[in-house]
Amino acid sequence: MRGARAWLLSGALACAQGCAARAPEIPEDRERAFLMSVERLEGGDHASAAAAAWAYLRGAGEDDPRYDRALRLLARSAEALGLRYPASVWWTQIARARRDAALTPEAVDGLRRAIEAGEHDEESVVTDFLAVEELPKLGGELDEFVRYTQGLHNLRQGLTAWGLAQLDAIHPDSPYRERARYALAVHQVARGELDAALAPLSALAEQARDPAVRQDALTAVARLAMQRGDYAAGLEAFERVREQVPDAPEVLLEVAWAHYYKGDPRRALGYLLALDAPAYGGLIAPERYILEALTLRSLCQFGPAREATARLRARYAQALADLYAGVPPERSAPLRAAAASRGALRPHERLARALERERAALNALAPRLGEGLLGALRALYARGAEAASARLEGALRRESAALARELLAAEEAVRLIAHELAVALLRGRQPPPGRAPVPPLDALATSAQVAFGFSGEFWTDELDELVVAAEDRCIDR
Repeated sequence: MRGARAWLLSGALACAQGCAARAPEIPEDRERAFLMSVERLEGGDHASAAAAAWAYLRGAGEDDPRYDRALRLLARSAEALGLRYPASVWWTQIARARRDAALTPEAVDGLRRAIEAGEHDEESVVTDFLAVEELPKLGGELDEFVRYTQGLHNLRQGLTAWGLAQLDAIHPDSPYRERARYALAVHQVARGELDAALAPLSALAEQARDPAVRQDALTAVARLAMQRGDYAAGLEAFERVREQVPDAPEVLLEVAWAHYYKGDPRRALGYLLALDAPAYGGLIAPERYILEALTLRSLCQFGPAREATARLRARYAQALADLYAGVPPERSAPLRAAAASRGALRPHERLARALERERAALNALAPRLGEGLLGALRALYARGAEAASARLEGALRRESAALARELLAAEEAVRLIAHELAVALLRGRQPPPGRAPVPPLDALATSAQVAFGFSGEFWTDELDELVVAAEDRCIDR
C-alpha cells in the first residue's frame, strides 16, 4: 500500500507539470485504480478520478464490496465536472440498490441537488424511484425531502389519504413544510374548499421564507379574490405579484381582467395595449382578444369591439384553418409553435438544454476521461437525449391539443360577442347590465400630467401608467 501511495504521489506531481490536457495513465491493477480515484478526487482532479473509478468498475460485478463506492466516486466526480445527468443516473443506481446502506443518504442527497437545480429527468428520478420507493430513515432534512416528494406525487396521482399523511408529517421547522402547506392549500382549492384554503395561502403570501412559495401563494390569493368577486383585493394582490415578476405577460393579462371587473375599462385597455409590446410577443392567449372586445363593448365602442373579435381570427388564421381542415393539432405548424412556448413544456425543455450543454462540455473533457469512460458517457447521453425528446414530443402533443380547445372556445366566444354587439346596436347604446359608472374623460387628466402620443413604441417601465382614453359612448335610458 505504501508503494501504491508513492506511485500516486509521483503521478500527481507529473500531472501537475503539464498532463492535464490528456488522459491520465490508469494503473492496470484495480486496487491501485480505486486508490488513485480517491486521491485524485480529494485533490480536485475530477476527470482523473472519474477515469480511475471507471477502470475499477470495468472488472467489477455488483457483488464487489467496493462496487457502490466506485459508483459514488464516479457520481461525485461527474457532478463536480458539471455532468449532472450521469451523476443523477449513478446516484439513482446506488440509492435504488441499497447494497451499501451507508451510501444511501448521500445518494438521495445527490438526487435532491439534481431536483433543486431544476434540470433533472423527472420520470426516472422522481416518478420511477423517489416517489414510489420505500426508503429507510435517512436523517435530517432528507427525510422531509422524501416525505414532500412522495406526498406531492401521491396527491397528483389521486392517492389523497397517503399524500395528505406524508405532507402533514413534515416537521414544522423544515423548509419543505412551506412547500407542503402550499400543496395542501392548492388541494383544498381543487376540492372547492376556497374559504378553508384562503387562510393558509394568505399566511404563506406574507410569511413564507421561500420566495417561490411566497409568489405562488400570493398569485393564488389574487385569483381567489377575483373568484369571490373582491376585485379590489384581487387587483392589489396581482400588483404585488408584478413587483416580484415585473416582466411576466401572463400577470399583465390577469391585471387587465382585474381592472375590467373592477369597473375601470380604460386601465384594462392600457394593460392590453402593453401586451402588444414586442417584449411580450411570445404570449399565446386567445382570451386577450375576448377581454378587449368585452372592455370596448362596456364603453359601447361597437366598431373597435368588432375589430378586436376580427383580430383573434386574423392572429390565429392558419391554426384555425388547420383545425377546420381536420389537421390534428400536433401536426399543425402554428399550433405546435404556439404550444412550444407554454409553461408545461418548460421542465422538458430545461432537461433537453441541459443535456445538450453537458454533451458539449463532455467533448472538451474527452482527452482527460479515457476512451472507456468517454464511450460510456456518450452512450448514456444518447439514451437520455432520446428519452427526453420522446417526453418533450408527448408534452407538445398534449399542449397542442389543449391550445386547440382554447382557441376554438375563444373563437366561439368572440362569435357570441359579435352577435351581442349587433343586438346592442339595436338597443340604442345602452350600457351592459351591472356596469359600474365610467368617469368622464376630463377626470383622466390633471394639471400635473402630460400626455404623449406614441407610434409603435413601448417603454416597459411605464406600463403601469398606460390608460386608453376611450370615450364612453353608452347612453343611459
